[in-house]
Amino acid sequence: MRFLKGIRQTRIALVVGTRPECLKLASVAEALRDNAIADVAIINSGQHRSMVERSLAQLGLNADISAAQCESGSLSHSLRRLRAGIRACLVESSANWVVAQGDTSTAYATALAARDLGLRLAHVEAGLRTNHPLRPFPEEHFRRRIARLAALHFAPSASAERNLRAEGIDPARIHRVGQTSIDVLRKALKHPIAEAELPPLPPTRHLIVLTLHRRENYGRGLDVVCTALLDLLAKRADVGVLCPLHPNPAVGARIRQHLGAHPRVALTQPLDFHPFITLLSRAALAITDSGGIQEEAPYLGTPILIARENTERPESLALGSANLVAVDAASIVCAAERLLCAPRPTPIAFSLHSPYGDGHAGRRIAEYLTATSEFAVTNDAAMPLALSA
Repeated sequence: MRFLKGIRQTRIALVVGTRPECLKLASVAEALRDNAIADVAIINSGQHRSMVERSLAQLGLNADISAAQCESGSLSHSLRRLRAGIRACLVESSANWVVAQGDTSTAYATALAARDLGLRLAHVEAGLRTNHPLRPFPEEHFRRRIARLAALHFAPSASAERNLRAEGIDPARIHRVGQTSIDVLRKALKHPIAEAELPPLPPTRHLIVLTLHRRENYGRGLDVVCTALLDLLAKRADVGVLCPLHPNPAVGARIRQHLGAHPRVALTQPLDFHPFITLLSRAALAITDSGGIQEEAPYLGTPILIARENTERPESLALGSANLVAVDAASIVCAAERLLCAPRPTPIAFSLHSPYGDGHAGRRIAEYLTATSEFAVTNDAAMPLALSA
């Protein structure tokens, strides 16, 4: 809903620009919407405008304010356009607080726009780090910069909280709440999906789900992973592949070029969350560079190969359900065959003791945010802005 201008209240803007941001802020939006203290508006940044509109609709939400579709171009060009568009939307919203999620271009542009306007920033999924300050690029750079601009940090895991403390963030501003993607997962698993709502699958014994979209795998990385899949399909007649194609033509077109003609490969448009999670739960293996799947798969008991140099989610590796593999065709084939022959991992529980939480992170974020915000609206000196760049 739109903010009620002229009424003294806490006004919170949630900014989304990608499908994962919609999923990971949905439970926060719902919890804030149920809270009488705060008024909340969702801003569509324009990064992936039409996909955001569709994703929000599937979640029973809608954008209250939308920026124009961000034109494709260089990373710096996109950031400038996103920053300007988000800044204009924030002015229209009359927000007291701004919430950014994750490490996307939208998240970083939101942090910069909030600083431009002197607005307090809360960062959801704060504190994720790899062992390299620039890998993956630009995500690692973005999240480290956002941490220097945020007034509240909502950490999804124990390691994320430790990372923030090690960087000198005031512990009073850090709250470990769990991962909001697990909120959506828990809700989805309560409502099994009909078979007719699933895409056609290759008629094989072992299904592999493939998702690739990270900038670090553009070009050669995509080629190598696709080559590995073709090698594996040649060796194993009992294996089939499902790959929802990312809308970025630099990704989708290249994967189609490699895998589109194979009879045991099903290439689809991006899938809605519910059918995708259903298929992921049935998969014998997932090969991915996605962060979200690293969190979701352990709750489903689905083993995953992470086709990246490093990961900001060490908990998944520690559980044994995730395996980091070099982007090398022979290494991927060897690791995939090993996991296809191994016993399936036991799904972890939705529990406070689980690495990514119990599926109630959104409610906790809303409680912290409104409690802090209510005080901050009436006493601005209580929480000075974090403006260091």
